[in-house]
Amino acid sequence: MDARLTIEQIEADPALRSRDDDGVAAIATGTVLWIFALVAVLVWGSAWGVDTERWTLVCAIGALLGIPGLALVLGRRHRRRSRQS
Repeated sequence: MDARLTIEQIEADPALRSRDDDGVAAIATGTVLWIFALVAVLVWGSAWGVDTERWTLVCAIGALLGIPGLALVLGRRHRRRSRQS
């Protein structure tokens, strides 16, 4: 017996759905946090005694990867909403 749920079953039962069905809030929050971390490293990194070059790259890559991720989930949300209308 196959115990996997279908998309239709998940969408029909509110208890199975997450609050952020499309992931836009999660990706946007993560991207903004990476940007804040980048600014913090650039401003206070040397005072904290961390490897500012490495952490600047890490934060910049995190923020830059969030931008296309945000575009993908926004596009997916738009497609889903246009199909439902």
